[in-house]
Parts: sequence; structure tokens; C-alpha cells
Amino acid sequence: MNQARFVIKSLTYHWRTNLAVLLGVIAATAVIGGALIVGDSVRASLRQMTLDRLGKIDYVVSGHRFFREQLADDLQKSSALPESIEIIAPALVLRGSLEKNREDLHLRVGQVNIFGTDQRLWSLLDHGDIPAPEDDQAILNSRVAEQLEASVGDQITLWIELPSAIPRDSLLGEKEEQSVEITLTVSQILDEDSKAGRLALLPNQQLPLDLFLSLDTLQAALDLDEIQPSRRDPKQRPARVNSLFFSSHAESIPDSPQSRIVAQGLEAVLKQNLTLADLNLKIIPHAERNYLSLESEQMILDPQIEQAGLEAAKKLNVATSPVMVYIANEFSPLKTATGEEKTPYSMYSIVAGLDFPEQPPFGPFKFIGGKPKLPLKENEIVLNEWLANDLKTKVGDQLRMKYHVVGSRGELPEVEQIFTVAGIVALDGTPAADRKLTPDMEGITDADTFGDWEQPFPMKLDKVTDRDEEYWDKYKATPKAFLALETAQTLWNSRYGTLTSLRFATLPDKNTEETSTAFAASLLSNIDVLKMGLAVQPIKFLGLAAASGTTDFSGLFIGFSFFIILSAIILIRLLFKLGVDRRVSSIGLLSAIGFTPAQVRQIIFKEALLVILSGGILGILAAIGYASLMLYGLRTWWIGAIGTRFLFVDLTPQSLAIGFLIAVFFSGFVIWKSMSELKQISIRGLLSGVNSPDQEPARAAKRVGLTWKISTVLALVLVLATVTGIIPKQEAFSGFSWQTVCFFLVGTLSLVASLSFLSSFLRTDSTTPIQGNGGFALMKLGFRNAGRFRQRSVLTTALIASATFVLVSVAAGHRNPAVEEPDKDSGNGGFTLVAETSSPLIFDLNTVDGRDKMLVNAPDDPETKRLLKEMLAIPFRVKPGENASCLNIYQTTVPTILGVPQELIERGGFKFADTPGDNPWELLNQPQEDGSIPALGDMNTLMYSLHKGIGASVGIPSDERPEHELKIKGMFDGSIFQGVLLISEQHFQQLFPEQAGFQYFLIEVPTKDAMQLSSILETGLTEYGFDADLVANRLADFLAVQNTYLSTFQTLGGLGLLLGTLGLATVMLRNVVERRSELALLRAVGMTGSDVALIVLAENAFLLIWGLASGIISALLAMLPHLLSTGADIPWFSGMMILLAVLITGMLSAFFAVLSAVRAPILATLRSH
Repeated sequence: MNQARFVIKSLTYHWRTNLAVLLGVIAATAVIGGALIVGDSVRASLRQMTLDRLGKIDYVVSGHRFFREQLADDLQKSSALPESIEIIAPALVLRGSLEKNREDLHLRVGQVNIFGTDQRLWSLLDHGDIPAPEDDQAILNSRVAEQLEASVGDQITLWIELPSAIPRDSLLGEKEEQSVEITLTVSQILDEDSKAGRLALLPNQQLPLDLFLSLDTLQAALDLDEIQPSRRDPKQRPARVNSLFFSSHAESIPDSPQSRIVAQGLEAVLKQNLTLADLNLKIIPHAERNYLSLESEQMILDPQIEQAGLEAAKKLNVATSPVMVYIANEFSPLKTATGEEKTPYSMYSIVAGLDFPEQPPFGPFKFIGGKPKLPLKENEIVLNEWLANDLKTKVGDQLRMKYHVVGSRGELPEVEQIFTVAGIVALDGTPAADRKLTPDMEGITDADTFGDWEQPFPMKLDKVTDRDEEYWDKYKATPKAFLALETAQTLWNSRYGTLTSLRFATLPDKNTEETSTAFAASLLSNIDVLKMGLAVQPIKFLGLAAASGTTDFSGLFIGFSFFIILSAIILIRLLFKLGVDRRVSSIGLLSAIGFTPAQVRQIIFKEALLVILSGGILGILAAIGYASLMLYGLRTWWIGAIGTRFLFVDLTPQSLAIGFLIAVFFSGFVIWKSMSELKQISIRGLLSGVNSPDQEPARAAKRVGLTWKISTVLALVLVLATVTGIIPKQEAFSGFSWQTVCFFLVGTLSLVASLSFLSSFLRTDSTTPIQGNGGFALMKLGFRNAGRFRQRSVLTTALIASATFVLVSVAAGHRNPAVEEPDKDSGNGGFTLVAETSSPLIFDLNTVDGRDKMLVNAPDDPETKRLLKEMLAIPFRVKPGENASCLNIYQTTVPTILGVPQELIERGGFKFADTPGDNPWELLNQPQEDGSIPALGDMNTLMYSLHKGIGASVGIPSDERPEHELKIKGMFDGSIFQGVLLISEQHFQQLFPEQAGFQYFLIEVPTKDAMQLSSILETGLTEYGFDADLVANRLADFLAVQNTYLSTFQTLGGLGLLLGTLGLATVMLRNVVERRSELALLRAVGMTGSDVALIVLAENAFLLIWGLASGIISALLAMLPHLLSTGADIPWFSGMMILLAVLITGMLSAFFAVLSAVRAPILATLRSH
């Protein structure tokens, strides 16, 4: 018989033990391979969701800037357009809120994505045969329809922010009429499986809130539609949009790095086709004065435009004159002239800041009574002769100027400055009489009288004098006073810019039209589209890259299944060793008849290798089933971890091969390790049935005994130090206090002490007689038998104890913030409500005046007045970005950024991790040497979503194209700020000047009043889309992911623990096999089968219960601080059910060992030994 045939024969003869090993290998392979398949499947599902939500959209331009709709056609016709681009669709993409009124209920939905679409964009989406929305129609996705309880044919109200060319929080910005109401009829509802219903510009696996309506309808409602000039009104206006969607040919590869190159090419074409209208700019010719003026529809030039304009003028070699104008509320002399009964004054004058050019076309100014020394000092002013006459002032007199400044909450406090009159300028026929120094503003500069003004702020019209009206009638918005440009920019500094216009001279030998064309071309060539918010994003490429996920689900499920894998590997070793034990005499016989030890081991290993390979192949098939089960769990039982049901199984050869190789390697390793023990046994020992080498030396007993004593003493010392306050409550690391760390060490030491004490106990002298009789004495004999093979008994008990320790610790980590009271130093920061709005709030919710302007106050309801008076609302500015919380499993790179007001920085609060200082909020105000901007973030967001730590940098707008750099200076621990980064309000306004108002609020109010106040604010602020929620609920949403992961680990760890109990049963069966002659002798001398069964069961129960009890008690000690905390939410029932199942399974498994012991024939067993 050759070796191969011998291996086959042996394989079939010992089929029972080989089958057991085969099942162990299948289990290990299934779990490892299944975990890898889960990771592949989640990534593939995220990729598919990206493709579904974007349809044929490959690139996008979208932001705050409104540009010409015609730009889409201009790009489409451009010869420089990349060949891969097929369709360019203009659209409006905005945020809004919806309302549906019923007789008994008002249903609202905030933070809805509003898509104004025409047929071009609609053709890029996968919507089936649903037609594009027509006038006054709305198409809702299923999530919006469900929350609104809307059906086809229902009427709904859309509230959306009305675009304002002039920033709302500037002096002339529209602050009160912020939103527009649009009534729509629901024409279609996209079901949950609709791909078009998943459209979103930012990656998120959760179904978005989407509404589609006609682009024409939305443009008309927002005053963004086209206006053609007419005889009555010669003004014209192009139709505007804020987004462009680009579609590539089908053969293009959306996730190729080539997409970035195409995006850059699109940006170049976009830049070539930009016009001044796309940037809200205009060049106003002043042919009579031989110059032109660059102005902006927002009344102030963006710093980028200012710089580009100066560079254009320098390139064309033309003179420039920058101007800054402002409205002064009142001028009055500091001292009344002799003989005057009343102090003269002048109301609502335009003040210009400029540099008093000496040369035409901007100068020279004609001064009356002598030219002042230029440049003017910061406390000097020049008046025109009209104002000087009104105030009866002369050069050298002092006067008072009052004007409004814009506060951070929309308030307009009036301040005053004292100036010395440095000069008086002639008015008629001089540059001082140029009314075009002030840019045109509809409703003000074109008004006939002050009473006709569309008042940008409350005006004291009763104080306007006849002379003021006469001047306005004759000169309109011509400035009455002049400051040095630098002084004006200092007084009226704005984050939006420092100039209201840039005047430039006409080119020599060119008229104003030719000069305007040349200047516009030069200016546009200097524009950076990224800085102007017109960058082209390869959205599909970025979305597919983000599909790699913020969490490695392969590693996650390998971690969740760790105890299953470990138990399976240990079980393989134990089962294989049990099979070897049963054939040890045969192995000895082979050695005795001439086979070398190496040949014997080779035969056995080949046999085992066939079993392992077969198990690995079958395990791969089982891995597909295991992965399918886990994905089903993620779609149902554990949906809180991912928030989507759109997951499917995706198989890749790499993962299947890796799972197979890992399982085969570890299985082969433990079997080879088990076989190596045979080298230590002699042939004679093998023939006589010896299956293990000599036990460890006796000196180990002293070492083990010392271990449990030292561990016990250390645990007691730590408990005493913590209770007496020697151990401080301060943070140690990662948000854990020193006391928490100490108690976890106490739990760990308790586990070590318990297991080492067990090992010491099992070394009890076996010659000591057992006293007593009956069942108790038999049980004591069983306990002692556990020490027969101490190493394997302690090993299996340690596995059960460790698994139990981890499972109970994990279960004890559940939190429920709903039961936590507001606490300033906790994750809720002492706040009760958190709110967000679709449109920004300009005014202060904490003041009566602010609430009045937003129509929130209800003076007839004393309860409402009380609640509004008692609340404290902390507002944050918001730069929308990706959701970087654990609720989003896509990889995030550009999170939402909040601007933190100074009042919160001074107030402090919240729990921090690894962050120095008594008030870490103050880190936001500390300047950085490298020019970066300090930021704070939640620990979960930084570590698990952004993969950043303290000291790391985050690029803005992205790490790939950074304009600015945020430096992480601190971390919150389990806070309401998960998913965002926070910077100071001052830095926020520097980075994002276009973001007006506040859209995120934390509200401090007694818990009992929270829901009532929430209803009041949501009703009063409906048009802003105000959506309030309990802070506890928001924290619970975040913790739902953590708690779901803990439950998943608890479930899969419980399965591993159950498998570990089978390992204990295998040890018991091996012990029975090795002691079968002794057990037969016991029966021969009079013990019944039930007595022997009790001995075996007692041994198994002793080890099993010891392991479970050690793990439970140690874990409870380790988690004691959390268990005693308010938010602890321990799933006692499910945890106890798992441990009870382990106990029952362990005892039932031991029953097979009992059967082996009592069924063995006494006589044959005694004779064989």
C-alpha cells in the first residue's frame, strides 16, 4: 500500500473526527470569508447608490453664485469643450422647507433639496417614464411624501429663501422679506426604489429629502427669470441659475483619474465663456467725464474682483480711482455758531472715501479757501460747499457724524465719529459733483424724495430738512462729504469687500465702449473660478471614491466575529487533538514497525491537509451564506448602523481567495502545532496510550499563586484609591477619566486573579482524600478531575471568561441620552433643543426686537412670552458640507463648518477629550504661527470619519485644492457636534463672507418646556424652515450607530462564545477518552453510570460556570462608573439570554462526554489498559 492510499484509507476510517475538524474549518472560513464579502458588498452597494443617485451626471458646478442660464448654451457651443461632454443642463439647486395644511394638523419638512429643472436635467436622471414637472407642479421623493403624508393631487407650500444681490447682513441688505411662498400641486411621487429620488450633490447612503419643480416656475418666484427691455422699462435681466450639470458619453470612465483632467478642461472653457453678468458685475460708462466704473450688483466689490480689476487696469496702463461710499445718518457741528439758537444738522448724506486724484478724469478737486494737506488724516473730513453752508462750518471746525454699523445679529446700532473739517470743495462743475461716485441702487438712488426711499433701515424722516430734500432733488446721491479712502475702509470695514466701485480712465484713442470691452476681457482673464465659487467638481468620480467608505466593514465584521474565529480555530485544534488521542496507539505502532517520526507526522498532516482544503472550499460556499445573513442583518436588525436597505451581495475572487488562504493557513498552523507535541512522547509511551508530554513543572504553581495574590492586592488598592479620591476625576485620555481607567484596570486584574486562582486551585494535591459521600462528594471528585490536565482546562475556561468579559463590557457600554438631564460639562453642553433652518436668520432670537422682526412674538399669550423670554438661543453660522457623522458611511472630506459665536466661547461647556485648558473653546481664538485657523471637532467625527487627530490639518474647500487650512486643536467627547467642524465666528466670516445669517441653534430651556417652545418656534418661523429637536434625540441618533455596533458585536460574540463552549465539551470528551480505564474501574468497583455521569458533568459545569462568573463579575467591576452614570442603558435581558444559552449549550455538549463515559464496556476497557 503506497502512502497516498494509506492516507485515503485513514481518512475514511477516522471519518467522525475528520468530519468534526472539517466543520470547524468550514466555520472559520465562512466567518473570515464572509466578513471580507460584507466589506466588498458594502463598498459595491455604495458605488451603485452613487451611480443611481447621479444618473448620467458626471460633473457639476453649484454654489451660492447666480449666473446666466445662457452660459450652459454658450459652453455647449464652445469649440474648446472636451469631446467627452454630451449634455450641459442648467438648474437651480437650493434648500427649502415644505408645509401641508390639514384641518387638524400642520405638517412640515425642513432641509429639503429643491431642484429647479427643465428637460435637460430631467433627461440625465433615471426616473422611468415620469415626465418632467410642469408649471406649478412638484414631484416628491418617497421620504418627503411620507413625512408630509402627501398624495398625488395634494397642494403643498414651498418656503424658499429669496436671493438677494446685496448681502442681507450689510447696511443696505434686505433683512425682513427673506422668503417667498410658492404653492405647488403634487404631480408625482417617486417611490423608494426610484433612482431619481436619490439625487443629491453630497454622498450619503440615506434617502435624501428631494423636491423637483419646473425651472421656469422657480425662476419666476425668485425673480431670477429673464426680463426683456421695453419702452416703459428699458432694463433687461438674463435668466439666472446657480448650477450646471454635465453629462459625458457612455464610454467615458467616471471613476478614472482622467475625470479630474476633464474637470480642469471644463473650468478653462467656463472661464473663457464667463461674462461680467455671470459675476454680478457691470461696467458703467461716464462718457461726459471720460471714465468708466466697475460696480457690483451686491453694492460692494468682492476682494477677488477688486484685485483682478486693478491688475486689468495695470495691464491696460490706465489710471484708476477706488471709491468707498456709505450713508451717514446725520451731520452736525460740535459747537453751535454764535447767535444760533438751534444746532444745524443735515440728514442722510452720502460720504465718499477716495484719494482726491490730482489729474483728470478723476480730478482735480476745486477747494474753497485753500487746499488741504493730502492725504487726509484719519480724523479729517472734506465737505462740499452745500453741506458746509447747511452746518455753518468752516475749515478747522469740528463736526459730529452719526451712522449705522451692522451688528453680528442684524442689529443696527448708531455710532458717531468726530472729525475736523480739513477743506471745503466746490460743487458745481467739479469732480465733487459727480453723482456717479455712488453706484445705482434701485429704490434709493432713483427715488424722487427721501419719503420714496425703500428704507434699508428705520429712517427719521421727520428730521429731514427742506435743504436736505432740495439737495436730493438737485444732486440725488452725490456725496456731501469726503474721507480718505483708508479711513472710510476702516470705519465701514466689511467682510464682503472694501470698495463700492473702481473707476478707470478711458483708453487713449478708444471710446468708452471699446475700453469697457478691453477692460472686461482683461479682468475676466484674471479671475480664479475656484475662488469665485464656480469650480467644476467631478462629482461622480468623487462620489465613487467616497464609496470606499469611512468604515472598513471587512475589518469591522472580522472584529465582530473575532470570538467566532478564535473559537473555531481553538475548536479545530481540540478536535484534531481528540482524533490523535484516539489513535495514539496506532501512531506508536507505525513508529514501531519502521516509519520514522517525520514520516508518521507527514502521513497525519497530509490527511489533515485534505480535510482542511475540503473545509476551506466548502467554507467559501458557506461564506457567501454568512455574508448574505450579515447583510440581511444590516438591512433589518442592525439598520441603525447604516440607515439604508439598498445593500446587495457582491462577490470578488480576491476576497474569496483571501478568506480561503487565511482560514487554511491558521487551521494548518494549529494542526501542525498540535502534531509537534507527539515528538516529545516516546514510542513506548505512544504504544501504551500516552497522548501528552509531561505536565509543566511544579515550580509553576508558586508563580501562578503569586499572580492571583498580586492581582487581587492591586485591584483592592485601586478601588481604595478611587473611593478615597486619591485617583483624580480628570480626563486621562480620549475622554476617559482616571477613575474610569482605574475601574477598567480593576476589572481586568479581577479576571487575571480569577483565572490564576483557578489554575492554582487545580494544582491541589490529588492524594488528599475527599471527605463525605453522596452526590456532593462525587461533585468534589469531578472538580478535582478538572486539574488532571490543568493547561487545557484553564485554556478553555480563559476563553469563555475572556469572551464573557468582553461581551458584558460591550453590553454595558450602551447609552441612552434621553434619560440624561442637560449638563454643561456633558455631551449636551447644558442645552435642551437643537435647531436648523433652511433659510438663514439675520436677527437675534434672544431679543424682543429680533423676534418681532421675524414675527415670532405672540404678545397676547403670556405663556408664549414667558417661554421666549426665558430661553437662551446660541446661533451658529453654517457653511454646508458633507455629513461627517457616523450616520454617513461614505468617506467624507469636506464636512459642514459652524461659526461659533464669542458668547459660547466665553460660556464654555461640553465634554472634551485629549484637549488641554480649563476652557478649550478659547483655543478657537488663538492665532496660529503658520497662518492656519484653529478648529474643534467631535472625537468620533475626527477619528472615524475624517481620520484626523489633534494637530492634523483639513483643507478648505478640500484637501486636494486647499485655499485655507484648518488646524484641529481639540476634540469633543460624544457631543451634539458630531459630523461638523467648528471655528470662531470671526474666522468663519473671513473664510465664507457669502454665508449670511445663522442656520444652526442650540437652545437652553427647562426640559419640561422644551416641546412647547419647539412648537412655538417652528410655527413662528415656518418661512425659514425652522426645525427643532431635542438634543437628547439628536444624541440618541448618533449613539444609535454605536449601540447598534455594540449589539452586533454582542450577537456575533455570543455565537463565538457558544462555539467556545463546544470547545469545552471537546476538552471534556478528550478527558473522558484519556481516563476511560479509570472511569471503567470506578464502575467496576460499584459506582453506577449516573455516578460517573455526575462526576463528568460536575467537572464541565465547574469550568463553565467559573468562566462565565469570572467574566461577568470582572466586566461589571470594569464598567462600574458607566453603570452608575445617568445615561447607562444596559440590555440586561438580551445579555442574560446569551449567557444562559451558553450555559445550557455547554451542559448539553457535556452530555455527549457523559454518554462516552457510561457506554464504554467495562471489561473491554479494563483489558485494553
